[in-house]
Amino acid sequence: MGAAGLVLCWQLTADWKFDPNLVTEVEVRFIPDGANATRVELEHRNLERFGDRADAVRQLIDAPEGWGGLLQLFKQAAEHSEE
Repeated sequence: MGAAGLVLCWQLTADWKFDPNLVTEVEVRFIPDGANATRVELEHRNLERFGDRADAVRQLIDAPEGWGGLLQLFKQAAEHSEE
């Protein structure tokens, strides 16, 4: 089986409020990695659309409690479900 994934429209401002006029994309890819493993990759793109707040948003989503932290929680939940 090949890779699978999804792309989501992200319409939250740097203040975490919905804005229908601001659209960035979050892509999540699920890639087979051996017989019993899957690598999950996440890319949040078009951050320049945040304008002068783009660097601040990038720091937030790159922080330990950002997307990487969320993926770690996903990993822990997946490992726990196998027990």
